[in-house]
Amino acid sequence: MNWTKFPDDWWCNEFGDQIHRYEILDDEDRCQVEYHLRQAGERLPWSGKTHTLAEAQRQLEHNRALMI
Repeated sequence: MNWTKFPDDWWCNEFGDQIHRYEILDDEDRCQVEYHLRQAGERLPWSGKTHTLAEAQRQLEHNRALMI
């Protein structure tokens, strides 16, 4: 699976799955990085959330493999 990085910290693969990187402040005002996943064709705005890009890519690739 090939991932293309676009400006503003988001990635898309050839199937239209997307990963968006967000920096969020926790309750103690520490910056936490989250990756929000959106599987192509999903009705919900986000299919999941992870804390690393590699984990986000693996999760979407795993979901795609289950569909085959």
